[in-house]
Amino acid sequence: MKSNTLKTIILSVGIFLFFLAVLELVFRATHLFGARISWAQPDTLLGYKFTPGRTYWSLKENDHPITGKINSFGWRDEEWSIKKPDNVYRIAVLGDSVVEAIEVELDRTFMAIAQNQFNQHSKNGMKIELMSFGRTSFTQTEELLVLKNMVEQFSPDMVMVLFLPLNDIQDVSFKTTPNRLRPFFHVSETGELQLDTSFTQTKEFQTKQFINWFKQHSALISLMTERYNMFQNQRVMRAKKQAKETSRKGEACADDSADMIPKDSAFLPKYLTLCTANPDSAYLDNYRLNKVLIKAMADFCKSKNYRFMLVTVDNEAYIDKMENQFKQIDPTFNPNWFEDDMQQFASSIDVEYLGLQRVFRSAYAEKGIPLHWGHWNYEGHEVAANAIVEKLKTIINQM
Repeated sequence: MKSNTLKTIILSVGIFLFFLAVLELVFRATHLFGARISWAQPDTLLGYKFTPGRTYWSLKENDHPITGKINSFGWRDEEWSIKKPDNVYRIAVLGDSVVEAIEVELDRTFMAIAQNQFNQHSKNGMKIELMSFGRTSFTQTEELLVLKNMVEQFSPDMVMVLFLPLNDIQDVSFKTTPNRLRPFFHVSETGELQLDTSFTQTKEFQTKQFINWFKQHSALISLMTERYNMFQNQRVMRAKKQAKETSRKGEACADDSADMIPKDSAFLPKYLTLCTANPDSAYLDNYRLNKVLIKAMADFCKSKNYRFMLVTVDNEAYIDKMENQFKQIDPTFNPNWFEDDMQQFASSIDVEYLGLQRVFRSAYAEKGIPLHWGHWNYEGHEVAANAIVEKLKTIINQM
């Protein structure tokens, strides 16, 4: 009897393992449910990073998958040389998912378009090389760390930082970000930046480190962990949404004369409240920290003789319809506020500046077609590239 029971257990385990092996092969071959072997891994400085040399496969926003290979330095870009080529003006581009641009093919990102366009029409033989140090969920915190720890070896002539108000303001603070498995900077009482990497001591991060080997070798496990993380994030966001709605109901009950505007249209996204006379106080504090970190990057670049350029990415109010909707909520709303405020800030710290809000508004009025899926679509990347090329021409041609 014991022998038969043991055989049954071994047979059952064998069938189960065979089933898992078949599932693994199916997921690898078909990318069913978006499954693919993970190309990212936990990192004790940045939270996570790309796995050098790993093939990526992504279906985000576009109508077809985007695939390619992470370069040997761990970034979504072409392979780089440490030594800068002759007659090349090298530009390190820092930013979040806008710079990563996983929604479009590598040769159709704004950086690739700008580089090709500039180099094809270069009159003095000088060419540019745009290097992507972009990764989803980066804020100025991670960008400063990348700049100080990873960019210098490539001897850039310029560092370009893309500031995205939509995410950068929310995620720069532990208090407001939905993702706390990341580093944070705090400003001490003496005005010094202090780095907090205590996320590395959490059970959640240590668990990610433990399962990383399995994710790096299994599409099935990668899919399971991603679905779990997605479920957890959705649960957190639902809880926050319910808390906000409860708070708003309480405020409405306290004042029976309050206008009862439908909740879907009654409140501005918190980052856009900064574009009004009634800014959210927490986001205003975060925005001040964004500026402190940008200045720290600019100061570091000046110490290394790198030129520094700040680019403010457009917000959704570049479309008239959205601007009008936001002004109905708050008549003091100014869609160009970030662009104008960042321009003044750039001037105060003596760095190059490019704002894309009016650029996108003008392009949208001219083309009459969407420039975003959520991130920039192909047309949006072209609009950004054209604006960057014109700005770089004025800088490089004056050298």
